[in-house]
Amino acid sequence: MPPHDPEKDRPFLWRSLLAPCSGVFSETGRILQCAFSRLKGKVVRRQRPGWRIDPKAVLVIASILVALGFWRHFTAPNAWAVMLAGERVGIVATREEAEKALERVRSALEASGYQGVEIEGQVEYVPVRVERDEINTGEELERILAQKVAFRVLATEIRVDDKPVTLVRDEETAQRVLEEVKKAYIPEGVEIEEVKFKEHIDLAKRLATPEEVLAFEQALSELLGGTGTEDYTVEAGDSLWSIAQKYGLTVEQLRADNPQLQGERLDIGQILKVRTARPLVCVVVTYRQEVVESIPYTTETRSNPSLWRGEERVKQEGEEGQKKVIYRLVAENGQVVHKEALQSEVIKEPVARIVERGTRVQVALASRGGGSGRLAWPIYGQITSNFGYRGREFHTGIDIAAPHGSPVGAAEAGRVTYVGYDGGYGRTVIVDHGGGLATRYSHLSGYNVKVGQQVSRREVIGYVGATGRATGPHLHFEVLVSGEPRNPLNYLR
Repeated sequence: MPPHDPEKDRPFLWRSLLAPCSGVFSETGRILQCAFSRLKGKVVRRQRPGWRIDPKAVLVIASILVALGFWRHFTAPNAWAVMLAGERVGIVATREEAEKALERVRSALEASGYQGVEIEGQVEYVPVRVERDEINTGEELERILAQKVAFRVLATEIRVDDKPVTLVRDEETAQRVLEEVKKAYIPEGVEIEEVKFKEHIDLAKRLATPEEVLAFEQALSELLGGTGTEDYTVEAGDSLWSIAQKYGLTVEQLRADNPQLQGERLDIGQILKVRTARPLVCVVVTYRQEVVESIPYTTETRSNPSLWRGEERVKQEGEEGQKKVIYRLVAENGQVVHKEALQSEVIKEPVARIVERGTRVQVALASRGGGSGRLAWPIYGQITSNFGYRGREFHTGIDIAAPHGSPVGAAEAGRVTYVGYDGGYGRTVIVDHGGGLATRYSHLSGYNVKVGQQVSRREVIGYVGATGRATGPHLHFEVLVSGEPRNPLNYLR
């Protein structure tokens, strides 16, 4: 290999060093050429005998021009800064490139469904001198502008009683939202007469930011209202079913929100959590509905002399009938507020329940002191325990079931000889009818007489209860002859 000659590389090195300055020299040469042309012209036009050009002046002018050429090359703007509210958000090579990027962002918003897209604020373009790697591409600037530049769009506002409630992209979307709100409260399988809003609804156009404008599903959810909970205090007569009905819920939903519930029991004053929805509008639906309802049966009572008085027997079970009824109903957000029967047709007649009540009596064998020996029933009801032995215990009267507080009448006229609490008998009244005949009335809840008072037949002397040794409300009734208990069924008429 021949030895390396450094002299051969000198032209290449000079070219490498001078290449960055070629533009400077070219610019400087152009300026100098122009300056000298002007200077030459002046000298030619004004040249007189004895005048001459001063080489020093030419040198000074040339130096100034060279300096200006260098300054212009290294400080002249080479890009455009995109300014928004005094802040530089991007840099591009040309202003046209920035304007195209901004238009692409605006067009993208329109393509996504927004109308009347406008830029909020003013975008300015300022020439700047920057390094090449600081200049953004058109795609980079587009992403920056999409995040930085605020746009305003023309949206449709849904107003309820002149109050704005939500914004959507256009009137068509607003109408769809309102129709879906109505559909949410229209019952199935009925004949719809009218669906309307209780409030005044109107639509209005206004400018808004894209972030303020809701999508269809969001606007629908907002009008229907979010679900919350509130406390409910249990009152007398409440049940899980009645509370659920009151709030338009199911019993399962009520249980899910109150895991502490056990069985069906509720205590007065107990606090329950109930779901509540607060829609922003009220949908009024008027509709007709045909339903089949039951007709309650009646109960007929007939006398049967073959049965002992106090005995009852069902001769025929009752059966409910059916009727078809057409109602006109008015509901507000699913809750019926008015119900009117328009037409009713019986499709099955009810069957009456027939009960036979015994009238057979047996007159006492030995009724002392005169009288008929026949006593009136102190109350009517089912005999739950007869006179006689119950296991090893002898029952000295009959037990007649009746609701708590039912009035008890005297079996015959007489004088009250005892009113008070008598051990296992509980509250007791004894009436002496004369001739050794007396009657005892026990387990009472209260009295209506006092000792020594004269009472007439069937006059109220007390009220059914469960005092003393009793498992439930009933009347223990005894017939005493000379102090000895007798079977009351032999004396009752």
